[in-house]
Amino acid sequence: MATVATTLGGWVLAIARALESYGIDPEPVCRVADIDLDAAWDPNARFEVVKTTRLFQLGAEVSEDPCFGLTVGRMMRPTSWHALGFSLWASQDLTQALERVNRFTKIFTNSAYTGLDFEPDRLKFWGRSYPAYQPVLTNYQYEAFLATIMLTCRHLYPQHFQPLRVGLPRHEALADMSSFERMFKCPVLLNQDRVWMEIDLETATQRLPTANPELAQKNDQICLEYISRFDRSDVQSQVYYRLLEDLSDGEPQMETMAEKLNVSVRTLQRKLREQGASYKQLVDDVRRDLAMQYMEQSHMPIAEVSYRLGFAHVGNFSRAFKRWSGDSPAEWRERHETLG
Repeated sequence: MATVATTLGGWVLAIARALESYGIDPEPVCRVADIDLDAAWDPNARFEVVKTTRLFQLGAEVSEDPCFGLTVGRMMRPTSWHALGFSLWASQDLTQALERVNRFTKIFTNSAYTGLDFEPDRLKFWGRSYPAYQPVLTNYQYEAFLATIMLTCRHLYPQHFQPLRVGLPRHEALADMSSFERMFKCPVLLNQDRVWMEIDLETATQRLPTANPELAQKNDQICLEYISRFDRSDVQSQVYYRLLEDLSDGEPQMETMAEKLNVSVRTLQRKLREQGASYKQLVDDVRRDLAMQYMEQSHMPIAEVSYRLGFAHVGNFSRAFKRWSGDSPAEWRERHETLG
């Protein structure tokens, strides 16, 4: 995690729109929070978490709405999420969309992290703050985050989307919880150690009408490049992004990668180890992730997929793909075309 946690500028714009919906001029409120509202229009803008927390609190105070976070969640737009919004809209299903949120959470903020837990009949998407930021983040931020994730699922899903249950860190119920009932339309559990949402697997795995693997892949790369730019402490993301750029020229050696990042090989190994990663595993992860994205693009020949992943021979790619998926590339495509 970076020394000073930041939040995507899209949240500031969503708060401004929320304030306007109450008939409140957002400019003075932003100034009190020491936030330049004009700067938030820059798609790459980020603000310190302590300042956006203050803005959330001020918004709740001036609007006199204890459910202010839900209103902010309604004001988020796909374009507010940098390239991640476009990746989500192009995802194959809700599981893939939530996996992308999990992978690129730092776009939202690097004061918190997310996860996905799978059970036989459902999946649980969750988020929680890093310990250092537990005293900083508020109910408004947790509720805004879950609301915007839930509304995104509702917009993406071709039928009526309804989670099974949601959980919020809010300790006590409000006298009037109707806003939460209208937002989530399911049981709401309070006093949780994290924010979470459960979805049944049938819903989570239904193909989305907006699915576009090629578009999703391109925007995933923009997400990685964006994270590697603003969070220099995240060496894992920087290596991952460089591998995305360089794999088609063959597997880059660790020495070459270290040189590109202006660190020694030993430093690179240490920093990756601190993040629970290794260079060899990252190469394999990038190849696996790209392979799945390329294989979903039925117009792309298997030989070209192999070339783009930096394999010297198609046979090497086929063996690796079978290790990743359990099927040969041809078997995988045949099965997925049948399912499609």
